[in-house]
Amino acid sequence: MQTVIAKTNIDRMIRFLHLVILVSFTGAYFTGDVFELHQVHMLFGYLLAIALGIRILWQFLAMKLVQSQPFSWVKRQQIGLNFFKLGKQQPIQSQKALQFLSGALLQLSILLIFTVLPVTVILGYITETTGRDDIKEIHDFFANFFLAVVIGHLAAILINSFVTKQIMFKKMFWGNQPFSWKEWGIVGGVIGLMTGFGLWFLLT
Repeated sequence: MQTVIAKTNIDRMIRFLHLVILVSFTGAYFTGDVFELHQVHMLFGYLLAIALGIRILWQFLAMKLVQSQPFSWVKRQQIGLNFFKLGKQQPIQSQKALQFLSGALLQLSILLIFTVLPVTVILGYITETTGRDDIKEIHDFFANFFLAVVIGHLAAILINSFVTKQIMFKKMFWGNQPFSWKEWGIVGGVIGLMTGFGLWFLLT
């Protein structure tokens, strides 16, 4: 019986969706208060929703489609707690303490990203459909909170990269998996879906 060995938890689809989420949130954040760019702001918001929805589905489909195994919510909690416990056992100013605590912060920031982002997108949609100023204020609060989480995420990566002398963000943008037509075909299909939706949204 052939044993299936899962590939890295950061596969091509995760890298692509990470890039879409990064670009879409940045675009949505800086166009949110510009009336002339409201349609663009909404497009970025919808792309965020699509990317997030596909990312959640990918958590369950990755193993079946491309033998990749993304970290689960529970797995990230366990990793973060283990890093935090190891960090507390080290002298506070030591390199090991910084390495473990920044690792814990990285996992915490990822968990918060997947918690805060859906709330932000949903509140944005409610604001658009109802026009209520009180909902918009809550939406703006969560958008700013999400930005703070992203800054914490980046800080954790930079600190961890410094103490381990490795470029941490490289893992999210460059991989060393062998070429796979199947993977690229799936990613290409998602790109086509998002492109088609974007053109439809802007032209209708």
